[in-house]
Amino acid sequence: MKIVFFRTPKPKQFKYPPRYYDEEKERWERRRKELGIGENGKKTDFKSQVGSRWRRLRKTDNSRQKKANMSVIIYLLIVAMLIYFVFFA
Repeated sequence: MKIVFFRTPKPKQFKYPPRYYDEEKERWERRRKELGIGENGKKTDFKSQVGSRWRRLRKTDNSRQKKANMSVIIYLLIVAMLIYFVFFA
């Protein structure tokens, strides 16, 4: 488990603008997305997709919260040990 005192900023993202742009293809893909038609030509089930995304996000949020709580506990233990050694040793 790593202990981080300061959070460093993420590196700047690389953005590549493509040289070729097919407006009709973009319009076609946007329309398919609006209608909910997948790559295979069938409609996708948005309700199940949204539910699975929420479950996945909630699971990652819980794991992040557990890691944050654990690091706070470790910091408190370290501070308590330092106080003990300073005052009672």
